[in-house]
Amino acid sequence: MRERIIYQIFVRNHSEEGNFLSVENDLERIKSLGVDIVYLMPIFTIGEINRKGTYGSPYAIKDYFEISKDLGTTEEFVSLINKCHKLGMKLILDMVFNHTSPDNVLINTHKEFYYLRDGKPSNRVGEWSDIIDLNVERDDTQEYLLSVLKHYVNLGVDGFRFDVASLIPLSFFKRARKELGNNILFFAESVDGSFKEYLRSINSYCEDDENLVPTFDLLYNYNYFFKVIDFLKDGKKDSLRKVFEIINKENKEHPDIFRSNCLENHDNDRVARYCQTPLLLKNITAMFMLMRGYAFIYAGEEYAIKHKPELFEKDPVPWEEKDLSFEQFIKDMVKIKTSLGDINDQTITELGDSFVFKLSFRNKDKEYIGLFNLNENKTSLQDHYNLVGKVNLLNNQVIDSYEIEGPILFFK
Repeated sequence: MRERIIYQIFVRNHSEEGNFLSVENDLERIKSLGVDIVYLMPIFTIGEINRKGTYGSPYAIKDYFEISKDLGTTEEFVSLINKCHKLGMKLILDMVFNHTSPDNVLINTHKEFYYLRDGKPSNRVGEWSDIIDLNVERDDTQEYLLSVLKHYVNLGVDGFRFDVASLIPLSFFKRARKELGNNILFFAESVDGSFKEYLRSINSYCEDDENLVPTFDLLYNYNYFFKVIDFLKDGKKDSLRKVFEIINKENKEHPDIFRSNCLENHDNDRVARYCQTPLLLKNITAMFMLMRGYAFIYAGEEYAIKHKPELFEKDPVPWEEKDLSFEQFIKDMVKIKTSLGDINDQTITELGDSFVFKLSFRNKDKEYIGLFNLNENKTSLQDHYNLVGKVNLLNNQVIDSYEIEGPILFFK
């Protein structure tokens, strides 16, 4: 599975009901987008000590083996998995093995599983005040966490997104991969460079991205993600140019690294809120969706919804704000993405200083060129590729102008 579509769901805030049944009832719509993998944020009971907000963070887990009652029962979770499979989709589950809530069930029975400071369970990142860190270097801690993974694989889960995977000893993931096999998807939240530098400055473990493969099938795009946000928030064009330098360098030096090309997720604001014009939103969405790697949709992104649900509160996605024309645009992009199959030899270059970027890649015996206008308005461009008369594969219309507005994809 090399070029797929991931759809992220925060069950509590996916609907007013906020449960597995409501997600199951939405699966056919999600499938209609062209989604291959449904990714659920943590579904476990949440700790009460040092809880943030009213409901607490789903990343402060009290019991890995207990599903939060407000989301539903284990049987309802299994029903959701089975419905995904029936529709031809996989389901992956968010696993948080770097830390737990301070009142996790392990704290009284296995205090030795934890990172200790002055003899007390603590954490390495002070602002994460609602959690304490596990000591995953220990063999017995690893054995326990493996039992958690095996439990959910036995329920039918197809893989896992591992929270802050870079902070967890790679030895654990190698062991898990060996015991679970290669059919289970391993998706790493690999951390950004500045956070990595901070962790190392306090003598805390943080693995380099290139060492996470081949144990992990897929990594986050945090090696450049925040530079994209700098551009969208503040118009820093050099930040975005740097993004494409990073991508080109990695494709050349580490072609074995495969990433999810997310523009938003539960930790970061909506891309539709950042983009000043619908034109910019369409172009940057299309570009990152068509790039090599997995396309990533955070529930609501497909409708250009601007409100991001609060992590610690009951705050459902405002589906009533949906933009149906943007949903159709997403469907069209996904259809093209999945029809391309594996792409190779990807490079991204700017055409002069126009802020129109060329994405070129190969698929089997064909070479494709994508042009993406990342200005806020339409831009006139010299006709480098004899554009006029070519068919734009993204809308099946003949190109009749040198003005670049919406995204363009064609055979070279």
